[in-house]
Amino acid sequence: MYNIINIREVIYSTGNLTKASHLFEEYGGWNRVGQYQTDRKVLDTWQLEEEATATEILIQSNHYEHGQIRLIEFNNVEQEIMRSSQQPWDVGGIMDINLRVHDVQQNFDTLRNMGWHGLSDPLLQVMGPFKLYDVLMRGLDDTIIAFTHRLEPPMELTAPINLPTHVYKTSITVDDLAKSRSFYEDILGCEILTEYAVKKDSPQENMFGLPHNLADKVSCNAIIYSIHGGRDVDFQIVQFDGVTGKDFTEKIKAPNIGFLNYRVELTGIKSYHEKIIKDGGQPTPLSKAIIQPYGEVQLFSIRSPCNAHFEFFESI
Repeated sequence: MYNIINIREVIYSTGNLTKASHLFEEYGGWNRVGQYQTDRKVLDTWQLEEEATATEILIQSNHYEHGQIRLIEFNNVEQEIMRSSQQPWDVGGIMDINLRVHDVQQNFDTLRNMGWHGLSDPLLQVMGPFKLYDVLMRGLDDTIIAFTHRLEPPMELTAPINLPTHVYKTSITVDDLAKSRSFYEDILGCEILTEYAVKKDSPQENMFGLPHNLADKVSCNAIIYSIHGGRDVDFQIVQFDGVTGKDFTEKIKAPNIGFLNYRVELTGIKSYHEKIIKDGGQPTPLSKAIIQPYGEVQLFSIRSPCNAHFEFFESI
């Protein structure tokens, strides 16, 4: 038997560790767990050349051990931006991560002065059962972060830091919602939390940065999933109907720059690996590596139809 514990980390491959960590540590108030050299066996699972090396920084919000970010800077390898000059409707890999803030407008003004750019101004959104202030901002490494503050159901943020919660959600833009949901439900065994659609009823500003005249013609259809059965760290797959963008699928791989993959902790990894194969998935073979601060682990990975990369590990 197996038990999936949670999404422990989102791995963010960056071109500059110092610049990337500044947003989360100096501005956001996140605490650093540690700085490490990436184990050669991990680099081997990513099929990187022998001369490749990497340095990592693991950070977390308010000492919370799930929904962390592992910043990684690769050396001695050629790199591309995974989602270069991206728009939300471009397909391939992780489109954005979501962070809650105390005040969206204040956060927006500050980050814009720091060189981040909004795809829109902050907007009041209704997404299924949720009502929230939301803004998508593009920054370092062409990454996008959604900064949100939920009004309904109300949520109190108690940590006295600028980024007071972990990565509570991420988004994966797909080109075929039916094909993708088969992968997440039938192969990974994810649980649906919510399904919803976002479409404006008239031409207007919108969170995705669509031209106003397309806002009432494009629908964003989304399914929010939990891989572990809880709601504290989840992810959503989204398909945009009515607009076609780039396909970055082939660029979503190490050592390229951007949000690289999910790292998911579980127990009973051999049973879960066998379940995935039985249900038609194609995971990598089980292997062993050192991932700090967890120590020696068994791990394997699997890629979704649009190349979101899920890495599963169990401490030995």
